[in-house]
Amino acid sequence: MSKLVCKKCVLDSDIPGIEINEENGLCHFCETYVPLSSQEKEQYLNRIEELFKEYSGRGNYDVIFALSGGKDSSYTLYKLKKDYPFLRVLAVQFDNGFISDYAVENAKKMCEITGCDYFKLTMEKDVLYDLFRKAAESCDAFPKFAKYRASDICNICIGIIKQKLIEQAIIQKAPFIVFAFTAGQSPNPIIKLSANFIQWSRNLFEKQLQKIGVEDRDEQFLVKNEVIKNIGEVAPSILHPLCLWDYSEDRVLETVVNLGWKSPALNDSNSTNCTLNSFACYNHLEKYGFHPYAFDIAGLVRSGEMSREEGLDKLHKELSQPLIKDAAEKLDMKLNNLQK
Repeated sequence: MSKLVCKKCVLDSDIPGIEINEENGLCHFCETYVPLSSQEKEQYLNRIEELFKEYSGRGNYDVIFALSGGKDSSYTLYKLKKDYPFLRVLAVQFDNGFISDYAVENAKKMCEITGCDYFKLTMEKDVLYDLFRKAAESCDAFPKFAKYRASDICNICIGIIKQKLIEQAIIQKAPFIVFAFTAGQSPNPIIKLSANFIQWSRNLFEKQLQKIGVEDRDEQFLVKNEVIKNIGEVAPSILHPLCLWDYSEDRVLETVVNLGWKSPALNDSNSTNCTLNSFACYNHLEKYGFHPYAFDIAGLVRSGEMSREEGLDKLHKELSQPLIKDAAEKLDMKLNNLQK
């Protein structure tokens, strides 16, 4: 049977578990998709504003912000402080050993513009390279849904960021953690955490690390158990305000460039900050046969934040071979099926 591509988004029948209805040409996700109405978005934004007013000023910071230095996180930090100037924000940038110099420069610039404190979370490069190598060499370490949302390398990296931001929020007594996820990446704008949930997610990530052969006895990558014990009365909440704002990739880029954000010219259609991303995509395609951004891009197309043509173009754009080769060299890994 020939490959079928969903008429609304970009998912196709070659992706395991994806079936296209031959009568209407839609995948299951598009058939059942119900977007948030403008009224629902407004209600969520009002609720977030109420939460900010209720809980801000109680800790050392109000918000622990995940700042990659890419366009989306830079824009989200700028708009967050523009809309809620009273928030005290600690922006955390995780140096995974592959962030571009531009990403660091952009992150620091955005913190300077918005009046936020900047903190670079660093770890030994050899430790990170070993971690990413093991993730690349692993297969099916993550459940199917996680595998659909990101590559194994990215799932590990994102897992560390989430763990360490939760840890930082507890230490700083910050009631909120903010990520720059779009509607295509996160359907839930407000996630209330609890000590039990944080402990569960910590233990789950520890098992995933063990699946790829990593024993994190020093809790370098995990929320420290001792920190969870000192969580206090109210656990932090995770917020995704970007998925409630009107989103256009062109407008986001125009806004941050006008603020002095510099495009890193990575030749990577899916990342403006990480030089490992092309290799992570290549590795995922080699192992599983589909692009790790397929579901994210499909979500953006489905929600109207990206045209179907743009989505298909992103999905089928050739990966940067220089970036792939450079990452493989750093990770001491051999490449298959790559043009010379």
